[in-house]
Amino acid sequence: MQAKSIKGRNADDIAIRLQEIMADGFTPTLAIIFLSIKQDRDSIIKLLNDHNISIFGATSAGEFIDGEVEEEST
Repeated sequence: MQAKSIKGRNADDIAIRLQEIMADGFTPTLAIIFLSIKQDRDSIIKLLNDHNISIFGATSAGEFIDGEVEEEST
């Protein structure tokens, strides 16, 4: 299994980063997501569904990304 992290401030950031990591042939099948309640969840869900990526996610009081805690991010 190969895993890569993506973080962004909005759905557009996530879409750009997803394209970047997939450019080398990486094909994710599962996304474990921590996102702020202030994020546009529907856009992120649609983006991942459009790429056939299953979603496991949660909202939180801080988003945990590569050992860092972010605020209002995905």
